[in-house]
Amino acid sequence: MLKKQLLSEQQILQVATFAGKIALTSGAEVYRVEDIISRIGQHFNLNIDCFVTLTCIIVSGKNINGEVVSLVERIKSRSTNLDKIHEIHKIVTDIEMYSLIELKKALRKIDETRPYSFGINLFASALGAASFIISFKGGPNDFAAAFVSGAGVAVFSYTTSGLQLNNFFTNLISSIICVLISNLFYISGVITTPSISIISSLMLLVPGVGFINSIRDIISGDLISGTSRATEVLMTGGAIAIGAGLVTKLFYNFGGI
Repeated sequence: MLKKQLLSEQQILQVATFAGKIALTSGAEVYRVEDIISRIGQHFNLNIDCFVTLTCIIVSGKNINGEVVSLVERIKSRSTNLDKIHEIHKIVTDIEMYSLIELKKALRKIDETRPYSFGINLFASALGAASFIISFKGGPNDFAAAFVSGAGVAVFSYTTSGLQLNNFFTNLISSIICVLISNLFYISGVITTPSISIISSLMLLVPGVGFINSIRDIISGDLISGTSRATEVLMTGGAIAIGAGLVTKLFYNFGGI
């Protein structure tokens, strides 16, 4: 009987941690992940204590008899998928409607949700980069240069998605692509200055969500995760600056600009 009860508590812990992992790998704040795990545990009468960082989830549950089960989940990669976070939040809000098996199926369905197709991502990246031209008061030719630069970033991301490259290298190469394409448009005489299209296309790489989440984590008291996110944001900004500066310097030295 004790073994069966313990197995059930382990299952609760696994499902709760699975929900937290989906949220964390989709870009959720640490306090939100901890809240998701705790609320699932409370629904199934298991008091869960959890400690979450950007690379690890540590959870332990205590039943009414004081017996403790624990679990450690390693986080190897993260992205941004606000739709998954929203879906998990809806499930946790209506947690009373789910049994453990139903909850596991619902979470697995969210986890297996496929991202948008390459064509949609390509068009969205190109249009997103080009749309910033309006803010920087560029013209139609600048729009075209930024559009192609954004498409170039999307193609690079797609072709290297299976290589599991680190974020620093990915953003470095992406920024090089943005600046290179804009400067080629400038040399060919299509645009009068490359700066507007460069800044517009680089906006695709700016880690705005990561920066906001780092502030929210720090304000909520999660200093380790908040500081880690802030460091990651600084590294991303550094990679963008290095890539953009490198190509700009090369074009300047060779008389391109």
